[in-house]
Amino acid sequence: MVKKCLGCGALMQNENVNSEGYVEDISKDYCKRCFRLMHYNETPKVFASNKEFLEVIEYELKKKNLFVYLIDIFSFPISFNKEIIDRLRNKDVVLVINKLDLLPKSINLNNVINFVSKQCEKLFFKVIGIYLISAKKGYYLDDLMEHLNIYRKERDICVLGLASVGKSSFINAILKKANTISSDLIATSPIPGTTLSEIIIPYYLDNRGFIDTPGLISDEAIISKLDTKDYNLVIPNKEIKPITYQLYGSYTYFIGGLVYLSFTNITKGSLIIYKADKLNLTKVKTENTKNRINRVGKTILPCINNDFVTYQVEGNKTIFIGGFLIIETKGEFEFVLATNKGLGVKIYDSFK
Repeated sequence: MVKKCLGCGALMQNENVNSEGYVEDISKDYCKRCFRLMHYNETPKVFASNKEFLEVIEYELKKKNLFVYLIDIFSFPISFNKEIIDRLRNKDVVLVINKLDLLPKSINLNNVINFVSKQCEKLFFKVIGIYLISAKKGYYLDDLMEHLNIYRKERDICVLGLASVGKSSFINAILKKANTISSDLIATSPIPGTTLSEIIIPYYLDNRGFIDTPGLISDEAIISKLDTKDYNLVIPNKEIKPITYQLYGSYTYFIGGLVYLSFTNITKGSLIIYKADKLNLTKVKTENTKNRINRVGKTILPCINNDFVTYQVEGNKTIFIGGFLIIETKGEFEFVLATNKGLGVKIYDSFK
């Protein structure tokens, strides 16, 4: 009997306990890995790779699906991935921006939509529509579902995107909205590679539904480098309370052992930092920067390495770093931005 796990999409088997899809009783709906993940929050020991992602996506692209390309607004430059975009050209695509619940309520949502729309235009990426939602809180899901039902034209809806943007959470949220389920059907985790293969979930009366897929794992995302014990420290999971500094003099701002910003002889300006509330932020005199760098990885944590890459940046910028940090600078000045080597950094003109 061929059967797939409802949680991760792996083929169920009872022969190899260390392989994906293992379960003692094949009649069960979830493999042992997903059962432990969903009920005991146990870290999975088997993960999907980019090979699995590409195999599934290439298979789905051959179908006449409606594609929902899910991106994470907090890690926009990483999740807005050119490798995926190039594969979706000339397809029917709805771009859905997830994790609205992380943004402060003071953020102008129209500015966010306009910013994403301009990035689509720059890459000549045509989409049917752009929607901003929170799968976690259910914000704007009803409006999105109403439009998806129009756009799909009796087709399946294939949900794809990078690892940990919330694809499985998105489908779970839709099923809960429709009272199809009361608890998560698909296994979810902040750890990349939780979904191992495609998962087909019937939903519509015409026997069409949603297709969940593994996520492409980006080398620029901190989730691909971070120890799982540090996830709760670094990855935001609730509304961000931005921290604002009025800049003056010469100071350096360290964000854990991952990032620092060094200012020299600033007379006027401001710095706004959007981060997880548990991630340590420390301000020191710029003259003490080198001493503190020497302690990164020893007494200053978390970090992924103590090899920093530096950037010379001018003010009035919005900076996305590694899928876990957003920084805004206001004013006419120059400063040094440094990050652990390997983290993705994208610098935009301020869009607020």
